[in-house]
Amino acid sequence: MAAHEITKGLGEVIKEVKEAKSVNEKIKILIANDSRELRGIFELAYDNRIKWALPEGKPPYKPLDKSFDNQGMLLSEMRRMYIFLEGKANMPQARREQSFVQLLEQLDPDDAELVLQAKDRKILGCSKSTVKKAFHADFFLDDPANQDTK
Repeated sequence: MAAHEITKGLGEVIKEVKEAKSVNEKIKILIANDSRELRGIFELAYDNRIKWALPEGKPPYKPLDKSFDNQGMLLSEMRRMYIFLEGKANMPQARREQSFVQLLEQLDPDDAELVLQAKDRKILGCSKSTVKKAFHADFFLDDPANQDTK
């Protein structure tokens, strides 16, 4: 990546996908922005083997002012997301929940909303089936443990 290129945040990518008019358009956007972090957010949302160690619903937090333009923060914070999953980090539940709120307050509002949607297992405008089509058989969603349950 050239030094003058600006990194597109995950929330921005999902916003583009959400605004796309067709599934094929959504798939093209996903493929064009493919990254370990993008696949990671889909794994957190759609991999049925992963269990969040956080209470249901939206925690009380103060969204970051959009003027901070903190789009790249979630890209670097993705490596720490394991602390919010069951059996992945030995920490008191109150500390885990406090850390999650602090994370949301540091992220760009679009990225914070994306993390909350991943926790709730539904990324608006980007369904599990669209992700499956975009990333084919090399993606975790083809594991039998991850078949859609309806």
